[in-house]
Amino acid sequence: MAKGVRKTALPARKAPAAAAAAAGVDSAVQYVNTQAPLVKRPPPPASTRKVNLPPPPPLPPKPRSKVPLYIGGTFLYALAVYGAYVFITTSKSIPKEPVYAKPLDEQEDISHVYNNIALKYDKEIWTSEFFMGMPLLRRSMAKRATGNVLEASAGTGRNIKWYPLSGRKVTSLTMVDTSAPMLQIARKAFHKRHPTYKNVHFTIQDAAAPLASPSSDKFDTVIQSMGICSHHSPVQLLRNLGEVCKDDGNIILLEHGKSHYDWLNRILDRFAEKHADTWGCWWNRDVEAIVSESGLRVVKLRRYHFGTTYWIEAKPPLKADKSPSAK
Repeated sequence: MAKGVRKTALPARKAPAAAAAAAGVDSAVQYVNTQAPLVKRPPPPASTRKVNLPPPPPLPPKPRSKVPLYIGGTFLYALAVYGAYVFITTSKSIPKEPVYAKPLDEQEDISHVYNNIALKYDKEIWTSEFFMGMPLLRRSMAKRATGNVLEASAGTGRNIKWYPLSGRKVTSLTMVDTSAPMLQIARKAFHKRHPTYKNVHFTIQDAAAPLASPSSDKFDTVIQSMGICSHHSPVQLLRNLGEVCKDDGNIILLEHGKSHYDWLNRILDRFAEKHADTWGCWWNRDVEAIVSESGLRVVKLRRYHFGTTYWIEAKPPLKADKSPSAK
């Protein structure tokens, strides 16, 4: 050390934490230097903190729709109520002696009844058809129509709203019925719902007689709902529908008649004449036997409502199998 320089002892420097504690300052306060003011550092941002979080819980399974369950339950309930109603209201009136259905050739022609009930027909049968699910069957039937379409026994046109007429699927529609009042209602309903569709024809005639297609060819699709029960000669009717349909065409029938069950058939037989006089329908006919006798080739057959409702998809008879017309 140089001469003349005084040796001075410097005070001991305390550690920052110890100095802060001695001065009564929070330990989080640190000295940058001995001359700078106290600075409090902010906590690290949350994004830089390491936090161990548990894994998220698995997503709950997507609940299944209960709409089909509600629809199916409502349908079964309505069907049960309808069956119970028919049984309770008629079983007491059934005589102990057996009642047999009249043969087809003994059943009177009741087609004139529809002229009298045309105005109230739709209103009267709407409730029963709704609870039996008939609109769904009518919709499914009409949606299958393609090309030149014939609807026999068209009535008041209860299938009109289901036909796919907006595109080119149906090129023409011919509606035939023997009742002029009912077909007039169908005409009004059609033009109200399809005001721009032009290739439609309404013909008042018996569908068992020769039918002309709008084109030079036969019909691509033939549809009929509730015609076998009301026609005076249902076998000849079906034979003629087979004649006017193309060999590769489709015939779709929605009919009602004899049941699977003997107890219900006894009820139908007992009140068949009264029902025919009121509604123009023989509701106890053996539809399967009639279709078989007509010679149509059945592709699909389903039965609903205790076997009283028939869904039939058929083809025209083969050329070699076509039987002569009924007398």
